[in-house]
Amino acid sequence: MEYRNPRGIDNFSIESEDVEHRNRMEMNGLFTWEFGRGEHSRILFRKDGVELAELIYNPKYTEKGNDNVSIPKLVVPTVPQKPDIVLQLTKNDLHNGMKMTYLFDAKYRIGEKDNGADVPPDDAINQMHRYRDAIYYKDYDSGQLKKEVIGGYILFPGTGEPHDVAKSRFYESIKEVNIGAFPLRPKDEQNRKFLEEFISDIIKRKSSETIAEIIPHKGTVLEVHDRVLIGLVSPSSRKNYYKDFENGEAKLYYTGANFPTTISLDGLHYLIPYFKGQGIKDVYKITCIRTITGKEAKQDEGTDANVTDLRLAFELEFSHELFDNIKPIDSSKLISYTFIDTAFDKIDECFVIDKL
Repeated sequence: MEYRNPRGIDNFSIESEDVEHRNRMEMNGLFTWEFGRGEHSRILFRKDGVELAELIYNPKYTEKGNDNVSIPKLVVPTVPQKPDIVLQLTKNDLHNGMKMTYLFDAKYRIGEKDNGADVPPDDAINQMHRYRDAIYYKDYDSGQLKKEVIGGYILFPGTGEPHDVAKSRFYESIKEVNIGAFPLRPKDEQNRKFLEEFISDIIKRKSSETIAEIIPHKGTVLEVHDRVLIGLVSPSSRKNYYKDFENGEAKLYYTGANFPTTISLDGLHYLIPYFKGQGIKDVYKITCIRTITGKEAKQDEGTDANVTDLRLAFELEFSHELFDNIKPIDSSKLISYTFIDTAFDKIDECFVIDKL
């Protein structure tokens, strides 16, 4: 099997040194990697030292209960499943190192036509449903199993006019349930764009957008912990308070005496510290919100505690870096010159826009 860097994915531009794989050739100006099985079946993409994606061809099993798909923390508790291609995208916008898993299977059979375009046989589509239902993520610390696979897609030698392919039921089903098929034939440049555009979209899409589109089970609610508070960090008499935020080591953030009533604490899960005149960089998970006195917040031993001088205190746990370097924000959006109540998928609206 060969993998070629998809054209049209400018934001995923990589150099040869960003790719971890042994078998690389160059053909027609494009980097081409040949996939074998076993030790040659993986290719890892990085950019600036950050893992972006991993492509695995024919992941192999161990014989220990047929539960290992040779991908860390992915298991099959029942009968063996062996998809042809596994694509894992690494996203850091919601949680550091969050994996998004997509499966692809090559089939060389064609079913009946639909709307003038070829479609794969029904049993091929059924197999993708089985894969998604059978492969789980296992948290070995807690032993808990969680759903892992976002979608499964057949690659088959179908043909048809692009406007007919776009209306075929197994292409439309990708948007509805993330199971479907892409026609893929040598020299068929037009229909290959369907797959290229799909891969480009899932690479660029934010984690919260992907998760929000996953259909939950009946009677359950899929909650995306997306709300985030950008809060001004000011110098304090509290020991190492400001320095700990600079170093990404803060354990507590406290507010002033007046916290805006327009900001709800319900569903607030993350804090991004803002350095005045500089910007933002790090994301902290809020583990607890409580009230404390100003004396306790500042660790001011020289004055008596005023029991009416109450502040909100956010107990914190470092989550991840949002950016490698501090990025300036539009300070005019700050409430009371101190806070911005936003969400990860809207955080781009907080930045300074270069009008030049």
